[in-house]
Amino acid sequence: MRGTALIAFLLGTAATTAQADWSGGYIGGQLGYAYSEFDLNVSDFDGDSVIGGFTAGYLWDLGASWYVGPEFQYDWADISVTDPDTGDSADFNEIARLKVIVGYELASGGLMYGSVGYAYASFDGVDTFFDGSSDSYVLGLGYSWMVNDNWALGAEYLYHSFDGIGDGGGDVDVNAIYFKAVYRF
Repeated sequence: MRGTALIAFLLGTAATTAQADWSGGYIGGQLGYAYSEFDLNVSDFDGDSVIGGFTAGYLWDLGASWYVGPEFQYDWADISVTDPDTGDSADFNEIARLKVIVGYELASGGLMYGSVGYAYASFDGVDTFFDGSSDSYVLGLGYSWMVNDNWALGAEYLYHSFDGIGDGGGDVDVNAIYFKAVYRF
């Protein structure tokens, strides 16, 4: 009985400390929650929504458990705000990102990573209120773990700050938290 328990413990320890191979391409999707702060130079509003979309990327193995590579994400959201004084409304419905991922494989086999990149969003509303598109930097933190040789699950936080949108020169800060699932090939 003790021998069986010892063998199970050693096999379990070996499985959790085995290094995964994070290098290569991947595609998948993400689903999460976005919280946005709209600063319209006259009034401030907050909006939130479910957000989700697809992702694709590639990681190269740099050695010593470090990985780096590009990642593209596209998301849809449904965030709407209304100015209580005028009744004018604005919508934030989509965002695209191109990021660089830098990750470190932990002893457990999971990948802890940070990201930095470029984001583009489209905002629809009344011309003088809040209309147009804008670009921003994006910063993120995440963690992924391998379910098997091809599938990985993860969680990610992203921050964006869009400035000077539309005729009114409004600003929007977007915080998003995701669960991700990707197929690695």
